[in-house]
Amino acid sequence: MRRCVKNIINNVKSIIIIMLLFFGNLTLCQRITSITSASKRDNCDCMEYWSCVTRGGNPYSYCGLSDTNVCCLISESAQSVNFQSRPIRGKPKCGLKGYDSGRDGFADPSEWPWHVAIVEEPGFFYVCGGTLIDEYWVLTAAHCVEDFSRNSRTKLKVRLGEYDVTKTNENLRHEDRNVGKIILHPKYDNETLLHDIALLKLQYPAKQRPHIDIVCLPKIDLNFPLESKCVITGWGKTNEDSRYSDVLKEIIVPLWNKSACEDSLRREFGPEYKLSDTLVCAGSQGQDACDKFKSETLTECKSLCGDGGGPLVCQKEGQWYQVGVISYGIGCGQKKSPGVYTYVPKYERWIKETVLF
Repeated sequence: MRRCVKNIINNVKSIIIIMLLFFGNLTLCQRITSITSASKRDNCDCMEYWSCVTRGGNPYSYCGLSDTNVCCLISESAQSVNFQSRPIRGKPKCGLKGYDSGRDGFADPSEWPWHVAIVEEPGFFYVCGGTLIDEYWVLTAAHCVEDFSRNSRTKLKVRLGEYDVTKTNENLRHEDRNVGKIILHPKYDNETLLHDIALLKLQYPAKQRPHIDIVCLPKIDLNFPLESKCVITGWGKTNEDSRYSDVLKEIIVPLWNKSACEDSLRREFGPEYKLSDTLVCAGSQGQDACDKFKSETLTECKSLCGDGGGPLVCQKEGQWYQVGVISYGIGCGQKKSPGVYTYVPKYERWIKETVLF
């Protein structure tokens, strides 16, 4: 037995075979000490134990000068064992949109499976939108969860797969996950709303379902042409006078070029205003994400209309990428003012380092 243990320690390959034999109710020592007729021993080959087993042979005693070599009887009908690695399945494809009936302004159930609702408990009060980027991680705006990151008594949940907030008997039921960790971007400024981005880690992983799936994250060099038709989603208002929506809404918005966006925002922020390269603008025809702006400073530029933290997604080659996180806007759906979004590609490295993709 001592010699058997020594052989196991000295030969890693033998350990692999031992596991196979164990599940077949035969240990290594039992196999190599089994009684075999003298005539069969005369026909054996001396080789390493792992080599004997992979050739479909029967090892029954030690031989030669090495502690790892065994006498191996290989019958004519023996079949080699395939020790090639099984194909590794890749990650599920991201950014696959669900069924779209073409209804203007309203999403369909499972159409945007990465859109999540962030809620406060007790009470399940809606806080903000967010995006499922990984089975454990949700991307949202820092201004949405800043207060919760400092208050351990208030708990957040993420509701996955929600569509109609008034119903609980939908065919595709929502699923809730507790938030285990809140990570604000280290450079987040709650006065200027620069670096308005945060990550939430779920305590338990999200399970991929027809109405629950992940969005694609763009690399920093992935470009979308100006005026690309992108989409924002949420339960918020589309203008100052409308009401909050019971079902998830969608709005098609084009991307703005930087100079046009700066010109528009300078009417509110002054002639010296410059748009950071960590921001991107989108919106058209009086429609934006309705994260309402009511102040002469950015300090109060929070989720006053209910869509903050949600995704701005753009399509490329059949997949949807999250280009922006809804941050703020001037008023709510004003015709000449775009919505302002944290530009996700600029945070590729931070997201990967945090999530450890």
